[in-house]
Amino acid sequence: MMRVFSRIALCAIAFASFACAPESNGLERKFYTCDFEGEAWDALVDSSVNGDNLLNGTIAPSWHDEASDLAGEVSQPFPGYWEGVALSNHCSKDFEANGSPRDQLCAYVDAAYSGKNFIVCNAFMDSPYIRFESKRSYIKSMRVALTTYSYNATMNGNHLTPPLASNESIWVEAVGYTINEQGEEQEEATTRFYLYKNGEPAFDGWARWYLTSLPMVDKVAFNIKWDGVGEYNPYPAYFAIDDIEVVRSEKIEK
Repeated sequence: MMRVFSRIALCAIAFASFACAPESNGLERKFYTCDFEGEAWDALVDSSVNGDNLLNGTIAPSWHDEASDLAGEVSQPFPGYWEGVALSNHCSKDFEANGSPRDQLCAYVDAAYSGKNFIVCNAFMDSPYIRFESKRSYIKSMRVALTTYSYNATMNGNHLTPPLASNESIWVEAVGYTINEQGEEQEEATTRFYLYKNGEPAFDGWARWYLTSLPMVDKVAFNIKWDGVGEYNPYPAYFAIDDIEVVRSEKIEK
């Protein structure tokens, strides 16, 4: 436990040192927020709350934010099913009307954290991820929300699973990776963020998740964890993300 705490503390100190360090060696620290807003992002939003246009190829399966250098993608492991990180603007807190398996892209909020767009992660079969396209950087924080389908199934149960028990919790695990020149991934650090705690939602609306315990990374993968009895998490593994804050080291423009 002490080793884990020490590593997290060292990463947090390293981030603080990086973010606050003065300019040196011709480099400066720049801060960016990937908020998924603008016409180019609007074109990547699926009008179908189930992701039908992603599945049939009408919507591009990948995205890249030039300012922050963040990128993500959606894959289709088998027909009729998507996983990864998908753009969305669907929001509803009416879980009776919008909390079915057909509402996979719907966030359990009244609106996006800023603007109108955000991303939804599906971590049921594999680990969705975001990555830096060209150069490893820090992710300072992101805003996180529940999804309407996952909320309904977790709190009320369905034909596949009972409601979350009062002694059970569900959280997102973020795993930071570096990638060497041979394309080999090295796990560097892990941090978690609770979606549901002791049978109840851990927050309402959009909550801020600080990832300052992660070092500079090329990629961050997300896993959904459950501490109930059983080998696999039986609950829908969706959550929403908005306003990802990135810190990059760049050359000083003269």
